[in-house]
Amino acid sequence: IPAFKLGKEVVERRVNILKQQRVEFKVGVTVGKDIGLDGLLKEYQSVFLGIGALKPKALDVPGAELKNVLQGLPFLAQKNAPISLGLPPVEVKGKRVVVLGGGDSAMDCLRTAIRCGAADTVCAYRRDLANMPGSRKEYKNALEEGARFMFLTNPLALEGNAAGEVTAVRCVKMELGEPDASGRRKPRAVKGSEFSIPVDLLLIAYGFDPVPFPPESDLSRIKLNEWNGTVVDEYQMTSVPGVFAGGDNVRGPSLVVHAVRDGRKAAEGIHRYLSQSR
Repeated sequence: IPAFKLGKEVVERRVNILKQQRVEFKVGVTVGKDIGLDGLLKEYQSVFLGIGALKPKALDVPGAELKNVLQGLPFLAQKNAPISLGLPPVEVKGKRVVVLGGGDSAMDCLRTAIRCGAADTVCAYRRDLANMPGSRKEYKNALEEGARFMFLTNPLALEGNAAGEVTAVRCVKMELGEPDASGRRKPRAVKGSEFSIPVDLLLIAYGFDPVPFPPESDLSRIKLNEWNGTVVDEYQMTSVPGVFAGGDNVRGPSLVVHAVRDGRKAAEGIHRYLSQSR
């Protein structure tokens, strides 16, 4: 989360409050590799999984392998915290930046690119403003800070130069048809409306999916649904007794307030479970 949305001093203060309440933080630990479920259940009577949804949705068009085509999350991490995630330093100053997507992560990418000195910052989204999932406040902030929006615009292919660097996004204009299963109007291409957007740095912000548990890990016995989301009951308990879950790894990418609600609901479920176990 960029500092212009949530100051690092606020996070640090909250962490210190939790430490004072005897919460222990173990950082640099990969769940399912460095620590397993059985090991946790031997030491603790209950476990809550709040691991989020961190698998980025891919850009499936020709040219996606070109240089300077990046996922939004590693870019945000590099520009907002001392985290490299294996990504070489990304130079933004003076460059034309195009962001694909219409959620809050896309808004974060736009506003971060602007702060890093981008010469031009464009958001291309396949639906219209009314159907854009991102916060209207975030959209307004990005607009006020200089971002440009191209609605009803869908990428078809990426174009590059002899050095293998992206130079343009080949797009097509869209129109909205009948509502899909979710109730949102489904976009469809307008024949003969193809055009190109020049770009030096392309950021993909199509959202995230839950990451499946490693098959060799004892976490893999937890039941998942068809999109790798963790299945829970009415008390947020998974298929493994005493193991609870909530947030994006259960419901898919959503708002932090929904994760907070899941956490509170799970706390009640854990209390109920531990009371019955006595």
